[in-house]
Amino acid sequence: MMQVGWNLAAMLLFLLETYHVLGHMAVLCRLRLLPRKDLVRLRIYFLLDGMTSFVTAFMYTGRLRWVVGLHVLQHLYYFFFWEKSHLAKRIVDWSSLDWFQSPLGGKVEMDNILGTIFDIAVHAANLCILSSYLSTVQILVILGLAKTSIVAVIFNPRFAWASPSSSSLPAWVQKRIGPLSAEQEMAKSE
Repeated sequence: MMQVGWNLAAMLLFLLETYHVLGHMAVLCRLRLLPRKDLVRLRIYFLLDGMTSFVTAFMYTGRLRWVVGLHVLQHLYYFFFWEKSHLAKRIVDWSSLDWFQSPLGGKVEMDNILGTIFDIAVHAANLCILSSYLSTVQILVILGLAKTSIVAVIFNPRFAWASPSSSSLPAWVQKRIGPLSAEQEMAKSE
């Protein structure tokens, strides 16, 4: 019976890690973003993201603990200093649709890009390790569930997720996008 429980845990962790990879890729590639005012309310996601990696590395596989430790520290920092520190505000700005409304919207933010790539790499490494606990059929089913979950959330027209390059943003989403504050603009130019 323990084997079934651990396998279910591996399946759930694989699903969450896959969801994180797909979600981060959507933000990194600028495919789907939220207005800043909506993104600010999702602070808890940073805690869930870090905890997923923590449980995978420290409680389930016992591998990549030092890398995942850095990942968890990064996410705890963003969780506790959300909207309070310069770095946390910058990642919120860069990850939002509002970024594209600002004068520096096209500016390359290498630290945010590299941080997001690091995040994706940690989740992808955990996926590779977790895959050894699952059958091919289980992996394929979970990948299908993760894709369905991503589509249900970030491609759902009832949510404010949108493509910054889309010329046809719904009016209700456009109303949620505003210019960054003077403080945010100054922080971006530093």
